[in-house]
Amino acid sequence: MNDDLNYRLALDRIERTHRQKLTWLRQLAPNWSEFESASARIPGQWTKVVLQTVHEMQRADEQHRTHGIQTLVLGSPEYPRRLAEIPDPPPVLYVKGQLREEPRCLAVVGTRNPSPDGLLMAEYWVHELALAQPCIVSGLALGIDAAAHEEALRSGLTTWAVLAHGLETAHPGRNARLAERILLEGGAWISEWPFGTPPRAEFFPRRNRIIAGLSDGVLVIEASMKSGASITAKVAHGYHRSVYALPGRISDVHSQGCLSLVADHIAELALHPAQLLDGMNWDSAPSAQRTHRMGPAADALLDLLSSPMRVE
Repeated sequence: MNDDLNYRLALDRIERTHRQKLTWLRQLAPNWSEFESASARIPGQWTKVVLQTVHEMQRADEQHRTHGIQTLVLGSPEYPRRLAEIPDPPPVLYVKGQLREEPRCLAVVGTRNPSPDGLLMAEYWVHELALAQPCIVSGLALGIDAAAHEEALRSGLTTWAVLAHGLETAHPGRNARLAERILLEGGAWISEWPFGTPPRAEFFPRRNRIIAGLSDGVLVIEASMKSGASITAKVAHGYHRSVYALPGRISDVHSQGCLSLVADHIAELALHPAQLLDGMNWDSAPSAQRTHRMGPAADALLDLLSSPMRVE
């Protein structure tokens, strides 16, 4: 990257980490050469912070090249089209792996502590939706995220993991093998944070907007009221993306978020994958073309769901 881009990215990073707008500095010194010329008129602490951050961006850029991490700048042809359309896209995106333009993208998100039924539902829905060949987008977290990524790989789908840290590794460590498989199977790790940035709690809500922004729609499977999955759904709704939520028992804390999304008209109640396919206007292949089965437990659940239901 050139000096002007490193300077612009440094200002973006300072604003995010210091939670302070630098409009005055952007007006005084809109590019690197003008910053060097105007340094005498800039308060000393800000000169130091900017210089340090620019040097960090330069070092990160070298690390990105060494480790095969792409840098996609907003406005470039390689930058994801859907993400560029949201009101607050990341000015730069770091990508490890293959980030092709996918005709269909669906985010699948949910709790880190799912019930056994929740895990089966994640597998079932991704398996059934594979007929439409969407790219599955999620956050690589334990629980529903990991189940969605795993089933996407089993079903031959592309899957993207959006992370809240630099791409020198993938967190959590328990999903390290899954993360490597995502790359081996033609997927990608994606982040707005440069090499060497550790995960921080405040980064995760920002990560969730990227998950929503990369996707045509979001499917929520088990989420509490204030969960990251609920945040992702609300952000997606604000972006005018389709949102679906699976129902559950009102007494189950991990169903209350889904039920609240439906009650607030943020999400559509999701009862069957065919409903989502119709709602997204995604054509699917005939059932006879399916070759993948998920095992006896999941097959039994599918049989139960397809049986006539009786209300007493």
